[in-house]
Amino acid sequence: MKNVNVKLVSVEGGISAIGFRKIVSCARAVYPETEIYFIATDNLYSLSSHFFAKKATLITDYDILAIAKELSNADVLGFSCMSASSEYVEKICREVKKINPACFIIWGGVHPTLYPEISLESVDCICVGEGEITITKLLQNLIANEKIDSLPNTWVRVESQIVKNEKTELNSSDFLSKLPLPFNDYDCKIYDSRHKSFRQLNKFDYIHFNGLIYRTVWTLGCPFDCAYCANDSFVFLDKGYLKLRYPSVDCIINELKNAITINPFISTIGFYDDNLIALPMAQIEYFVSLYKEYINLPFVVFGIHPQTINKDKIELLASAGMNRTRMGIQSGSENTLAFYNRKTSIPKIISATTILAEASRKHNMIMPSYDIISDNPYETLTDLIATLDLLYNLSRPYTLNIFSLRVFPKTQLFEYVKNHPIHYESLIENSYLHTNKNLYNILLFILATLKPPKFMYRFMVKKITKEGITKNYPLTFAIIKLVYLFKRAFHHLIRFDFSTIVGKWVYYVWKIKTMFKVR
Repeated sequence: MKNVNVKLVSVEGGISAIGFRKIVSCARAVYPETEIYFIATDNLYSLSSHFFAKKATLITDYDILAIAKELSNADVLGFSCMSASSEYVEKICREVKKINPACFIIWGGVHPTLYPEISLESVDCICVGEGEITITKLLQNLIANEKIDSLPNTWVRVESQIVKNEKTELNSSDFLSKLPLPFNDYDCKIYDSRHKSFRQLNKFDYIHFNGLIYRTVWTLGCPFDCAYCANDSFVFLDKGYLKLRYPSVDCIINELKNAITINPFISTIGFYDDNLIALPMAQIEYFVSLYKEYINLPFVVFGIHPQTINKDKIELLASAGMNRTRMGIQSGSENTLAFYNRKTSIPKIISATTILAEASRKHNMIMPSYDIISDNPYETLTDLIATLDLLYNLSRPYTLNIFSLRVFPKTQLFEYVKNHPIHYESLIENSYLHTNKNLYNILLFILATLKPPKFMYRFMVKKITKEGITKNYPLTFAIIKLVYLFKRAFHHLIRFDFSTIVGKWVYYVWKIKTMFKVR
């Protein structure tokens, strides 16, 4: 193989790109000359993205032309994205093909896996499912001058026909343990929308999009198939996604060590697993022993489910530095939980939150956060009041992540909405961060901030019962949400935790802390 130009591109709301970085490491292991690009369509973790959920994208049609010009000299061009960024990939691919029709374009990630036929209209090949084997085989074939239209886990467009190639089994835990470390270097480029060109990625780009947290996923899969969850759409394709798979403890520790060596400003580790708490106790014990010895940084666990929570596991993780937890509650209504196929009970939720609240107080942790799904058009007022009553009586401290219900394709909920299409458009199009500004959501944000006096709480509940949820109060909503965000930020800042706050200034705060050895 001579002078083959291979470029891999991540297009998403930021540069975390956890899955993409694993694909990149596999590609570089076979073909070190592979060029890496990041295109951030917005800043998913910025304050503005939470407060102004409908803000404009960073990528315009003019940017598409500049991006396509840079990428069009590739012989092989690979894209990875979520569905929210798919339109940008489609536009880029069309422009690239105008400039260089011979460029072989392959598209992987969540979107082409869920929308294979539509995605294949814009590219030559799509990767369906996990792509580590696919990218490895692709580059091996290039090196050997062999065909690249029969890769495993791919669909290829050959003239008017679609060829569906062999589908491999999901990556086993043993296979995951043998993969190279995820790509975390700066030997790559990022698109700068201000200058309309690509430039070298640097540490301040990392901090601008990520703050001082390192985001990773240790475990894959989840034993639950909640109707709204993106994982359910993968279970629809392969039941293997219900099984918990993960690389060895030594692998995840080596990954963290490598990331910290490259970015010594990393102050928090974030595990974005779906259900990390479901790991066997023996694995958690071994992880804790190595983590204390080699990493010894605060970390946050997002993968907690009420049904698998265990007080001993929480205590063990807290003793190793876990300073924050996040768990899904979703609703306080048994009817709504059944509607979501959420396999848990209200007593179990209460028990789980009690465990997390006790651990938070005992270990001086940042208050746990619980996910609540709002703006469900199929809920009754009775369902909504049940959620409010549950939250009012839960053990404190806690805060809430309040998300507007949105539907992922090929999930159980997606099928339900298709058959009850009156609310279809609103559940598909808008951002899950864009919540309605009604009294119900205002009270949710109040409960996330503090426990109001009982008479005040009852007054608001009665007002919601009388008024319903159709009337909006944008000014009151904005004020209450601002107070909510300020309190959350305050709880992090007093502990010098920058896992939810992004921007260059946090780097200088970290430098000052390091200089004066603030503990």
